[in-house]
Amino acid sequence: MKKQSLYSFSDLLDIFPFGKTKLRQLIRAGAIPVVKIGKQYITSEEAIQRWVTENIGKEILF
Repeated sequence: MKKQSLYSFSDLLDIFPFGKTKLRQLIRAGAIPVVKIGKQYITSEEAIQRWVTENIGKEILF
């Protein structure tokens, strides 16, 4: 079984080239695939890679 990497909100800040406010906007709008547990957001490496691949060439505005 392949171990899947999980990303927290702070990990996503290191991955994406924008700040906290923009990342929160994208998450709250459902644009970035995450799961909210309490006050924490998590997602998988696979989900982020799939999301980027599906959105290549698109403009996402918020």
